[in-house]
Amino acid sequence: MASGTTMGGELVFREGFEYEFSALQPMSDHIDPPALAAYESPLAKGTDSQPVGLLVDSWQINADGTEWLMKIRPNVTFHSGAPCDASAVLAALNAIRTALAESGDDSYWNAVSDVTLADSETLRFSLHHPSARVASLLWGPHTLIHNEAGRREYGEDFGSAVVDGTGPYRVVSWSEERVAAERWDGYARPSAPMFAQPSADMPGRIEWVAVLGESERLAMLEAGELDCIHAPPADQVARLADDPRYKTFRYSQPASMYLTLNWEHRDLGFNDLRVRQAFYLALDREEIVATALAGCGSPTWGPLPPNLEFYDPSIDARGDFDSRQAGSLLDAAGFAVGADGIRQRDGHRMSFPCVVQDDETFRRVSAIVARQLADIGVDLRFEFYKPFVEYYEACRDDPACTINKWLWQDPMDALIGFCASDKRPFLNWSNASSPPLDDAFDAWTRAETLDDLHTAASRAQQAFAKDLPYIPLLTPDDVWVWDSRFSGYDPRPGMLYPYYHTLHDSLSSR
Repeated sequence: MASGTTMGGELVFREGFEYEFSALQPMSDHIDPPALAAYESPLAKGTDSQPVGLLVDSWQINADGTEWLMKIRPNVTFHSGAPCDASAVLAALNAIRTALAESGDDSYWNAVSDVTLADSETLRFSLHHPSARVASLLWGPHTLIHNEAGRREYGEDFGSAVVDGTGPYRVVSWSEERVAAERWDGYARPSAPMFAQPSADMPGRIEWVAVLGESERLAMLEAGELDCIHAPPADQVARLADDPRYKTFRYSQPASMYLTLNWEHRDLGFNDLRVRQAFYLALDREEIVATALAGCGSPTWGPLPPNLEFYDPSIDARGDFDSRQAGSLLDAAGFAVGADGIRQRDGHRMSFPCVVQDDETFRRVSAIVARQLADIGVDLRFEFYKPFVEYYEACRDDPACTINKWLWQDPMDALIGFCASDKRPFLNWSNASSPPLDDAFDAWTRAETLDDLHTAASRAQQAFAKDLPYIPLLTPDDVWVWDSRFSGYDPRPGMLYPYYHTLHDSLSSR
């Protein structure tokens, strides 16, 4: 089907994505683009990082900041027709909070004592203390509101065979390879300007297609088989940006790609800061970005992505590449170069497997990392696993080393999930424990003002740079390319995926 082709008289928008799709289960470890068309969170993150009403129409905060009253927008129903009133939103939030608590990933909720009904249209959030993080709790994909009664009825089929949200598109089919949704004409639109009714009809149907090869995604876009792709070949981004057939978005992804060294592997010295510093210094990140990403990214020495909120640039500013100093640190830690060029100590060779996601970008990055570490006498052997279930299972087996990437629209909260001592051994695959870093994380979760957040974030980044719970590598650029026929497709800096509320055909009008 060619770009902009209709199906049953309705325009179809097709989007190519680089991974197979997870079930659209709000409590899932992974949230994919279709979720933002089918579900809505109470709030959205605005362009100025301030909260915007989405499922919530308005809110009030009491004088001491310990109570938030949130009014649900009127006339909202789930796609099934079930009412989405304050009681239904409360049921969904309680289910999500319980699931996060069971997984140990509920730091967003630390300040919240409880959530109750103020009336049939309003929720009351009671806090232990004033908190600057209530908005971030309610604007992310970790609080997508679903029909909890339906989830309980359908069990494991919910999110695949049945998807019941309040978003502008209703899912009609799901598989790992393709998700299809139809425009929901019963949608009760939010009042916020960023979700305003577009001037032309929205596509009647959206299809998300898993196309794992970046060159194949691009070929399908240029052949008119797709209208939009994420993550084109990096060496083609500049050309696509100059092509009038397409619109492009490029910005630092809210992500960090990094190398973990498991502190429990004492035979390899990973519990020794000198060894971690050696790995840190041995990596030429600028070469990695230039070669593996064709420059579409940023080398990083610190843990947070550049150009986004709470980033402290001082760590990247003093970042360095010094393989000679790296070798000296390994010498000092007792790892001498053997006859075969591999370092060893007490009979333990610095030769070990590294668990990596099996995709094109990870393979390119991994190859360069291995070559650079070989220069200091480290033999890195890769074991590639299909994302994400197989990869996570391999990471649960306590590997000596991984190359991973977290992707989250609140980077400091992602850092907590992958580095805090109480997240060992999963998702803290390094089994790292840094009391100064934990203290900074605690200050972050207890922050009462925006200034408190900035102070805690900078403190955390400085503590990270000192103890190196993992070895940062880079932040890739987030790149979306779509047919210029479509307007209102709205990727934003710091967001995981675009919203679909204002997507429309620019060649037609109402």
